[in-house]
Order: sequence, then structure tokens, then C-alpha cells
Amino acid sequence: MTTQPLRVGLLARRRLARLARRDAAAVHDTEPDRGDATTPTVATLQARADAYARREEQRFFRGMRRELTEHRVLVSALRGDLDAYEEQLDRVPDGDRRNVAEGRGPAFEELRRLERRVRRANRRADELSALINSHFTAAQLRAARMFDRSDEKTAIYWGALREATAGRVAPRPPALRRSEWLTARGTAVDALHPISASRTVDTTREHDDDPRRTDART
Repeated sequence: MTTQPLRVGLLARRRLARLARRDAAAVHDTEPDRGDATTPTVATLQARADAYARREEQRFFRGMRRELTEHRVLVSALRGDLDAYEEQLDRVPDGDRRNVAEGRGPAFEELRRLERRVRRANRRADELSALINSHFTAAQLRAARMFDRSDEKTAIYWGALREATAGRVAPRPPALRRSEWLTARGTAVDALHPISASRTVDTTREHDDDPRRTDART
């Protein structure tokens, strides 16, 4: 079970207040309505959060290298099998369609072999995707918690800085920039090596009533 990070304690608050008093002399000319202002302490908090996010990203890639490679190879092979399946369906002569529907003949055996291979590959791809995405989400959450904690420190520091400068800085502290991979849409697999989700084994289900299929309904 992952524990939640502790809130900023008293000692950390005192240290942030000391840093605010130290930095106060450097912000005399800061305009109160500027939201992009920064100080050495804010820059340090940003750098530390960025470094933590990079470490989490690198650890994810190291830990999932084998799974990512297998998924990429598997999806490439799956595309080829789907193309072969569709081509095989198109080549079935009209006279053999009944034999295929009834489970007889060499065309039936070839189609059934391809279908089984496609389904095995699809199941394995789903397993890998679930594993990769779970590890990716965990890495995102750890890095995001670090940014949340840094945001809290920034707010405490900025309040002390406003007090030390008699309100000469902006009312709100500058927002820390999140790493792009923390806000990526979709799944880890999509972000790392996008694939066409439209052509999977489900594509064959569009033809459930095709009499040429080995499992067509009769």
C-alpha cells in the first residue's frame, strides 16, 4: 500500500519562511499583478519536482522495457495476421463458402488457424497493455504527488514572501509547470508507440454473419 506524503511540517515551514525573507530583497521591482514572477526558491522547487518526475519516467521505461518491446512486436505481427485473414476471406471461392460455414475443407482449416492466432495475439496484447498502463499510472501518481507537495510548499513560501515584502509580489504564487507525460491523454501504450485501435481482432466481428467465416452462424 502506498502511503500519502506528509503535509508540510513545522520545520519545513520555518525554513520556507527563512528563504522568503532571504529572497525578499530580490523582488522589490516585481509587479503585484504579474503571475509569471519567480524567485530562486520557486525555481528550486520546480527543478526538484521536474527531476523527480524524470526519475519516475526513466524508472518506468527501465522496468517495462521488455513488455513494451513485446507489445510493439506483437501488434506488428497482429496487423500482418489480420491482413492475411482478410485476404484469405476474399480468396474463398463462392463454391467453398458452404464448406467453410460447415467446418470442412482446406480453406476452413487455414481460416481457423489464422483466427486462433489472431485471438491469442489479441489476448496477449490486452494483458500487456493492462500491465504497462498500470505501471505507467502508478509512476504518474507518484510524480503528481511530488508536484502537489511542491505546490503546497510554494504556497507557504509565497505567503511568507508577501509578508516579507509588504505585499509587493503577486497575490498568488506562480504555478509550477507539470511534466508533459503527467498530463498525457489516453493510455501509456498510446503515448509511447501509438497503434491503430480500429484494426484488432474485433474487426473480424463486423463480419459475424459472413458465411465464409469458420465460426459463422448458420
